[in-house]
Parts: sequence; structure tokens; C-alpha cells
Amino acid sequence: MPEVTLLAVILVLSAVLQAVAALIALRQVGRVDDRNRLAWLIVALALVLMVERRMVPLWRHINAGEVSSMMDALFGMAISMLMVVGVYGVTELITGLKSKADTDELTGLANRRAALQVVRNEIERAKRTHRSIAFLMYDLDHFKLVNDTYGHTAGDLVLQGIADIALATFRKIDTIGRLGGEEFLVVLPECNQKEASVAAERFRSAVALKKFVAGEQRIEITISIGVFIPDALTHTVTVQNVLDATDQALYAAKNGGRNCVVVQG
Repeated sequence: MPEVTLLAVILVLSAVLQAVAALIALRQVGRVDDRNRLAWLIVALALVLMVERRMVPLWRHINAGEVSSMMDALFGMAISMLMVVGVYGVTELITGLKSKADTDELTGLANRRAALQVVRNEIERAKRTHRSIAFLMYDLDHFKLVNDTYGHTAGDLVLQGIADIALATFRKIDTIGRLGGEEFLVVLPECNQKEASVAAERFRSAVALKKFVAGEQRIEITISIGVFIPDALTHTVTVQNVLDATDQALYAAKNGGRNCVVVQG
């Protein structure tokens, strides 16, 4: 009987490990895009079926008083552990690769492709939930002069420094992306015109007050910001609409003397 009890414990542990592997795979289903979702769902279902096919016959043997090979049971548990490690390792690898593919190498912010995908997703979510949403586009004033005067290395340090200020200024739920060069986009879910204006002005002021250090140089720079708040409930809003509208607001800020915020919506 002790051997039967030990075998039962091993089988339970094996089943738990296989279930954990299946749950990890199921969690991945919600994280990946449509192209890979079906593959992960098949993996999860396959793992669930493995648990059922392995456990039911073995439990019948135990209930009947038949003792299976302990080595087989231990081998099965080892396979179950490898299952968990393997599925977890693959998911972490995929997550890491996706994060790297979605990240701007210089600033650590979302790159253009990832930022535009967030815009697309948040537009659809705002339409479903009837919540407000704001978009903010900014670029650095006279940035070419910084590169020409202090060099591109200093220019990169300024871009990184402003990215850090943006991350510290905006909310965790906001997405900050680099569209290219010195032009950036911020997506602010569930944010109305007043809140977006306050956030934009706070960010503009923080940058204007900052002195960026590049070697022995102290660099001062300002940013211009355009803010767009679409009416997602009554107008057809697309990614291109958002880019055009925020770009127009940014252009107005540039024409308005730079180092200012212009709101359009």
C-alpha cells in the first residue's frame, strides 16, 4: 500500500505539472496575434488531452489495486517537468523577441510599428467602451542645431533624456512611441481634453527646465506639442486620421512660436 500511495502522489504531481504547462500555453493565447493564436490554442488543448489520457487509465489501475512501475511514473513526472520548463521557456523567448521587435533601440520607447498598433487598438477600444481618448505628438525644436553644434552623440543623449522625462511624466497606461527622428507620439486612453492639455503642458515645462549633460556641455532644448482628441463616437476615426490631426496640431504649435502646446479636437 505505501507503494501505491507514493505512486498516487507522483501521478498527482505529474498531472499538476502538465496542467500548469497547459495553463501557460492558454495564457499565451491571449498575448499573441491572430496568426499565432490558433497554434498556441492547439498546444494548450494537446497538453490538456495528455493529462486526461495519462491520468484516467493510471487512476483506474490504482483503484483496482494494481501497482504500475514506479520508474514509469517517475519518468512521466520528469517529462511533465520538462513540459513546463519547455512551454515556459518558449513563451519567455517569444515575449522577449516581441518586446525587442516593438522597441526603439535608442530611446527604449515603442517603435513606429508598435505605436501605430496601439493607436489602432485604443481607437477600437474607445469606440466599444464609449470612453474618451487623446493623442499627443511632439518633436524637438531646432534639433538639427543640437546635432550640428554638439554632435550626434549629444543629440542621442538628448533624445534619451527627453524619453526618460516622458516616461516619468505620463501615466503607466499611456504609450509613448518614436515615429522617427525627433518626432514622437503619445497615446492617452480614457483622457479628456482638459486632462490631455494639463499632461502635455506638464511635459513641455519639464523638458524646458531640464539641462541635458553631454560631456562638459549643458544643452537646453524645448519641444512643441500637438494634441488631438477625436470624437470616436460620432466620427469615423482611423490611424491615418489621428496622425494627420495630431500632425496639424503640432504644425500649428511650430508656427505659433514653438515651445508650446496646441490642442485640436
